[in-house]
Amino acid sequence: MLPPPGDGPAGDAAVQHALDRSSSPDLSPQTERLLVQLGRTVWMAEVTGRGRRRWPGYFTDAEVRPYRRFRVQAAIARRAGGRRVVVHLVWAGASPAGTDELDNRTARVFFTQDGDNKWTPSR
Repeated sequence: MLPPPGDGPAGDAAVQHALDRSSSPDLSPQTERLLVQLGRTVWMAEVTGRGRRRWPGYFTDAEVRPYRRFRVQAAIARRAGGRRVVVHLVWAGASPAGTDELDNRTARVFFTQDGDNKWTPSR
């Protein structure tokens, strides 16, 4: 069961539990942890602008309208075919327009394996 909207960080564990149950793991725990951390970092760069220089091929647009009070509520990584993996994220943040902080936003970040466990974000 999901927490009510606006529950804040107190509900994040329930969101993670629901996301974990949404599909069976198909990566090793170590690989999933690595990709979830990468996915969190890439998505933070997407919505806040922090860290975009790390992936210039992925972030080609310089303009950013940053979200505030950003946090990832939950994340999982699953195979997406071939050498691709998708990280599914549920996140919260206050929009650039200044709206109240909204939670349970969803996002996906894809990664392509370029070599021995080297993953690059891809669109």
